[in-house]
Amino acid sequence: MKILFENALVLRDAFSQPIATNVLIENGKISKIGNFVDEEIDERYDFSGKLIMPGLVNSHTHAAMTLMRGLAEDMYLEDWLFKKIFPIEERLSQEDVYYGTMLAQMEMARKGITAYVDMYFHCDAVAQAAVDFGMKALITRGLVDNGGPNTDNGRLNQNVKYFERWNGKNGLILVGFGPHAPYSCSLEYIDQIGKVAHALKAKITIHLYESKKENYSLSELLKTSISECDVIFAHCVHVKEHEIDLLARQNFFVAHNPTSNLKLANGIAPIHKMLNRKVQICLGTDGAASNNTLDIWHEMRLATLLQKMEDPTNITIQQALAMATIVGARASGLTTGTIEIGADADLIVLDIEKPWYLPHKNLMAHLVHSLNSTDVFGTMIKGKWVYLNGVYPTIDESEILRKFTEVMKRLTDT
Repeated sequence: MKILFENALVLRDAFSQPIATNVLIENGKISKIGNFVDEEIDERYDFSGKLIMPGLVNSHTHAAMTLMRGLAEDMYLEDWLFKKIFPIEERLSQEDVYYGTMLAQMEMARKGITAYVDMYFHCDAVAQAAVDFGMKALITRGLVDNGGPNTDNGRLNQNVKYFERWNGKNGLILVGFGPHAPYSCSLEYIDQIGKVAHALKAKITIHLYESKKENYSLSELLKTSISECDVIFAHCVHVKEHEIDLLARQNFFVAHNPTSNLKLANGIAPIHKMLNRKVQICLGTDGAASNNTLDIWHEMRLATLLQKMEDPTNITIQQALAMATIVGARASGLTTGTIEIGADADLIVLDIEKPWYLPHKNLMAHLVHSLNSTDVFGTMIKGKWVYLNGVYPTIDESEILRKFTEVMKRLTDT
């Protein structure tokens, strides 16, 4: 299968400038970039007035929480979580999680996200939704214990079974491990998780210093075996100054979630300080219950503006775009975050024939500060369209919406 994109502007990565060129995709991968003659084309697209760029990565979310969007508003984190969210989650079935995840993927694809990092439960349903949709996902089971190994009601063993069933499936799925947070997991349990993940060469994601009330030691946490793993630390709003350097390792990433952090009154993460000390920063939306959108473009601009509050040089355009693409790609292990020969064709097409993209002299700035996420014309993953000009080619949109509505009626009427 050969697909040719002609007459587009192409942004190959966050540190390049857009160039007018063509892109050829063969069997799901980018095979040529440039002006070339190739008459054996199965699909040809004239993308005049369009910009092709790497797909975005949502580096921290709980996809099925679309089921709770708007149901817990104007609350502090502890009340939001324990009084509203947990009681609903206790009633969720595999089917509920499947349709909540499918709706999330529809939103993410519509907004240019080609890969996401998820922490939740009923992970068979999450993985099946990703495969059915054609979305790339790093799926982790949320893990908590009651004070040590073998007190987690079998969650870690369940996570291992998810790994055995789904890791590598269709080139779309990676399965990692999701210890919820240092306040909900004992150090002994986190150490056990780290040993299992390291043996399987699997990634870990964990909430860290999300709220002011979290009182533990990162240095003590890193004495466990998770320090040997690839880890995505979500939030890091209240990381202590002397601990920032502990995060500046090649196998560590920080997933910054500015909207959720502000909405739950948790504060602003010191991203500028982390960048200055070589911490690898990517972006997440958190779940739709605490955001309420799954829009990485919005997170990118908000993250930038918050850090510029005292100094406009604190985050550059290139750094912002890298957080949303190449760093998130590296953190997730799912994609490259670049348009390059040999890479999976995980890309998006933007309609830049809009007033807010003019003048075209500095399109990179417009991507961060002017773009509307609904300017996404198409989203492609491994050479297949998952969204194109108002249509979701891989799913029955009306059926998904119907089933989601049925689930919501049951959850909110009881």
